[in-house]
Amino acid sequence: MFGRYEYPCRFDEGGFTFCIEREGALYKYRRHCGESEVQRTLSLGEAELFVHPIEPVHLPKEVTRFLEIEFPHVTVAPESGTVIYLTFPLEVGVILGYKGEHQLLDVFSKALPKYSLYGTPESGVITRYWRSGVFDRLPSGENGTSGILRLRIDNPGKGWIEVGRVVLDATYMPIYFGPFVSIAAEIVLYSQDLAETRVLNESLAGGMQEAIQVITASRLRLLAAETKGFLMEHGVS
Repeated sequence: MFGRYEYPCRFDEGGFTFCIEREGALYKYRRHCGESEVQRTLSLGEAELFVHPIEPVHLPKEVTRFLEIEFPHVTVAPESGTVIYLTFPLEVGVILGYKGEHQLLDVFSKALPKYSLYGTPESGVITRYWRSGVFDRLPSGENGTSGILRLRIDNPGKGWIEVGRVVLDATYMPIYFGPFVSIAAEIVLYSQDLAETRVLNESLAGGMQEAIQVITASRLRLLAAETKGFLMEHGVS
C-alpha cells in the first residue's frame, strides 16, 4: 500500500480503506480503519500524494517523541554484542507534497495506542509503549499492525547485563518500506541502570525505500537526536 499515488485513487486491503475522489473543482478524501473514519474536502492544486509509514508516536495525538519497546529479557555477556529483532507499532501517514514541502493529511493504525512513563514523574519521559517478542531473525509482520526493528546490542563493560526495554527518540527516525516496514537502532549498555540508544539510517533489505519523515525539529535538535541518540537513565530491564 505504500508509495506515491495518482488521484483520483482508491485503496481497499487488509482492513484499510481510503479514497480521493473529485467533486467539482475540489476533492473528497475518505478513510476507514477499524472503527476510525475520516472525511475531508481538499483543494489539491498540483500537490503529490504519498502513503508512507511514519514515526509511531502520532496517535491518538502527538503527546511524545519517544517510543518505548518492552521485550522478554536478554542477558548479554561482558565485552560482547548481539543483534535481535523486535516489532514496533505501525502508523500510516497520508502525506501531501508540494515543491519539496510535506503536510500530514491523515494518520491511522490498526495498533491500539498505549502510553507509559519511563522513569520518575520528576525526571522521566512519557513514551509510546509497545510490547514485543524477541526474535533472532526477521519475523513476519502482523497484518499491517507492526513493523520490524533490528536492534544491535553492545555491552562494552566487564559485567553481565540484562536488558528488557529500549527507548528511542523519534525526532530522528528513518523508516524504510518494501516487503516489510523497518527501523534499525542500537543500544550501548553501560550498566543495569544506564544505556544510550540511537536510531540508524539503515534498511534491512535491498531495494527498500526510505519513508518521508513527518516529525519536524530544529536543526540542532535533529543533529543531537541523530548523533547522540537518547540516554536511558532509568534502567534497561
